[in-house]
Amino acid sequence: MNEKITVLKKYILGILCLLLSYTSGFSQQKTQIHAIDSLSTVYRSTLYSQPKIAKKAALAWLEEAKQTHNKLQQAQAHYALGNLGNITGEYKSTVSNTQQTIAILEELDSQNGLSASYNLLALGYKNMAEYPKAMDNFLKCLHFAEKENNKEEQANAYQNISTLYILQKDYKKAAENLDRAAALFRELKDDDGVLTTLFNFANILKEQGKFDEARKHYQTVLKYRKREGNKAVIAYVNINLSQMLVDEKKYQQAIVALKKTENLLEALQFKSDIAIVYNDLGLCERKLGKTKQAIFYFEKALKIGEEQTLLQYNSEIYTNISHLYQEQKNYKKALIFYQKSVKAEEQHNTLNKEKYVAKLQERYETQLKEAQIKLLEKEQKLSDSELQKAALKAKRQLVVRNAFIGGFVLVLIVLILLRLFYIQRLRIQRQLSSQKEENSRQQINQLMKDHKLAVIERYQKGQDEERERLAREIHDGIGSDLAGIKMAFENYVEDHPKDPQIKRILTGIHNACLDVRGLSHQLHPLAFSEIGFSSFLKDYIHQISQKKSLSIQSFFFPEEEIDKLAEDFLIDVYRIVQELVNNIIKHSKATQAEVQLTQHEDHLNILIDDNGIGFQKTKKQGIGLRNIKERLQNIQGTIAIDTSSDSGTSITINIPIK
Repeated sequence: MNEKITVLKKYILGILCLLLSYTSGFSQQKTQIHAIDSLSTVYRSTLYSQPKIAKKAALAWLEEAKQTHNKLQQAQAHYALGNLGNITGEYKSTVSNTQQTIAILEELDSQNGLSASYNLLALGYKNMAEYPKAMDNFLKCLHFAEKENNKEEQANAYQNISTLYILQKDYKKAAENLDRAAALFRELKDDDGVLTTLFNFANILKEQGKFDEARKHYQTVLKYRKREGNKAVIAYVNINLSQMLVDEKKYQQAIVALKKTENLLEALQFKSDIAIVYNDLGLCERKLGKTKQAIFYFEKALKIGEEQTLLQYNSEIYTNISHLYQEQKNYKKALIFYQKSVKAEEQHNTLNKEKYVAKLQERYETQLKEAQIKLLEKEQKLSDSELQKAALKAKRQLVVRNAFIGGFVLVLIVLILLRLFYIQRLRIQRQLSSQKEENSRQQINQLMKDHKLAVIERYQKGQDEERERLAREIHDGIGSDLAGIKMAFENYVEDHPKDPQIKRILTGIHNACLDVRGLSHQLHPLAFSEIGFSSFLKDYIHQISQKKSLSIQSFFFPEEEIDKLAEDFLIDVYRIVQELVNNIIKHSKATQAEVQLTQHEDHLNILIDDNGIGFQKTKKQGIGLRNIKERLQNIQGTIAIDTSSDSGTSITINIPIK
């Protein structure tokens, strides 16, 4: 009995130990997951502001993932380190860590995240000036992004491809890819992505020498990034703003801006970008005649460039140092640095070509060795066959030769067919690509047209609202005041009927009241349906003719049909005629003018002539004529101007009646 109790106790204790160990393991696993989450949170919050802390967090994240054998977290940690390297300028780290991310994802047979990884890998290659590799990986990113229907990564890839075209000075293709990226970001309602495309568009304007436009876009990006506290992008924007000052030969201003940017980059530890700033500082000091200071900055830039393998920048820095020594007439050192510049440029231009040729050669040698092995095996078999069956030697050779010839012919036919299919496929792809580009261009043009029309409409609406407000202020304010003055003065007249000045003053006040009332109605007339458009416009022209030394004749046909036109339509017609009559009064020096309105079946014709001095069509247009053209564009009207100093000006306008 005691033995049974002892066994039962041991059994219960074993179960308790098992439960405790399971609970402990579960608790430990939960703690490790929490630690990884905490580290990833630290990484993301310090990525752009404190990269040193972000790097420590990413390394600890990777170590935790390795200890728990969590492959997916290892891939994410490597990606985080690669992304950090791309931001801080450690591009070798970007390439190596991203390649490890891709290898782990392929090992897990997971396509989720491959598009982002190939995009980051391409950025690393791009910053190391290995452009063919960069383009290959951007295309892989697009392939996987389309497969996953990941529009965000598609937009990122198009945006990064545009930066490659900027480096090659192919600004048209760069802009096309930016347009694709911006359209996708707007579809996703990703304001951050739209800002990034705006930054790259500013880079295009900067490279084209359109500094004022570029500076405007850079300031917009800077405003939002300062609000976010994104120090990395703030630094990049400041670099470009400083470089524009260098291009504009504002060297003192550029030095101040570059030193501020240098301090920001040093705090962020962005080494590659610091090299760019040092190079620009050297250029400024050289232009200001400070040779020693220029050499100092160039050497600092060169040290970083050699550490980070920045072949493109190294060549430029060598060239700048060579020019300095040449200006000092130290031709020996100038020649040394010039030779280094040429060597670095050649290395930059031929590096990818050499690697590609080496790979081809390696493949060829491998195939050659395999063919030699097969040939030796065949020769061995033939030797054995000769020893055993000498009689069949000739026949076997004939069969082998015929098989070889037949196989060669078959392979040749297959290659020709494949070549034809490939050419046809390329032709179809080019046609599809051209069609897509044309469709995109048409969509962009339509959007720009719609946006411009909307701006014009809002501008005109604002003008009309402002006229209405001014008319109301004049009528209710000045008009009321003058009416009160008139009434008060009339009371005064009753008390002083014999004063000779009273009648003249009373007439002046009465005329002022009429002028204020007329001005109020011109700014904002009553509804034309109530007063009659034709009579109102004739009255306006009559008042103008009385006040100015200008005879204006008006002809409206048919008046009844014109008065029945829509209110909004007649307001546009009134504003156009009003603006043109004002232009005649202000600028033409004319003594006679004529205003004709003729309604046709589908349009209204406006004809305005004067015998003034005319104007030059090549001269910059005034605000009045520009307002008329914008109003006509909004209502799909047309304008034709015939002017000369001898015969005055004739303006013909046709407005469709909807």
